[in-house]
Amino acid sequence: MVKLDNTALARPHTGLVDADLVYVEEVEWGLTRLAAIFSSKLPKVVGPVRSGRVSDLEILKQFAAPGFVFSGANNVLLKQIAASNAISLSPNEMGNYFYRNSKKEVPYNQMLKLAEMVGKAKKLGAVGDIGLRFDSAVPTGGALVKSFNVVWPSAKVSGAWAKKGWAISVDGYVQKDYVTKQPVIAKTVVIQFVEATVSKQGDRFGGKTPLLRTVGVGSAIILRNGQRFDASWSRPIPTGGTTFLVGTEPFSLDVGQVWIILVSNKKNSSVTVK
Repeated sequence: MVKLDNTALARPHTGLVDADLVYVEEVEWGLTRLAAIFSSKLPKVVGPVRSGRVSDLEILKQFAAPGFVFSGANNVLLKQIAASNAISLSPNEMGNYFYRNSKKEVPYNQMLKLAEMVGKAKKLGAVGDIGLRFDSAVPTGGALVKSFNVVWPSAKVSGAWAKKGWAISVDGYVQKDYVTKQPVIAKTVVIQFVEATVSKQGDRFGGKTPLLRTVGVGSAIILRNGQRFDASWSRPIPTGGTTFLVGTEPFSLDVGQVWIILVSNKKNSSVTVK
């Protein structure tokens, strides 16, 4: 998992097009951060890397000794990371693999030599089953849709169906790789409604960090092949994976990049699919 800034000064991202999973998390002041999971592809460079959040640790409990790349965290969170199943790969441990992009402003320019770092990292676990199922066969029974829009107080993530996937936009700007200009296309988008509470953590400006609970049960909207499927999700234990169901049957995601957008289950009006 690589934590990426998701504000205007940080974009466009580098390497995001190669992520297998991209979690969108609300942070302080209604902004968002991205938690990108890399496994099948390890790009040469990824960034800009920013600080970790408490919600990351619950997501990471699904994996066996996952690497956690972040740049900065408060003292409470650092202790929680040290006690977690994650392998910390911050500049404190792997400083030789981080550098600054001089064309962007600090702190929005911390870049990571991901492939090189993973080759040297120790104690990383093997890839395991986290509950997700994939099938390239086009499912039937969904409602045809062309776009989605998820809005927080200070951020927006949206997408438009582009025949091969959902072309992702953030805050109204179509996302393309910083180096290759390749568009960021999600084969599947999951809008997952979760319990969101205010944690005891926050930033130095007084902003409070939301705690997004990905363990439990809830509803979801799954978007693939230009269709909408109303679904439910279940993750009974922290160390277990997440199952998505349509009706009573497990639902397969399309093969390719998946965006999982975590949204408060008390603010469903922030989501529009049409």
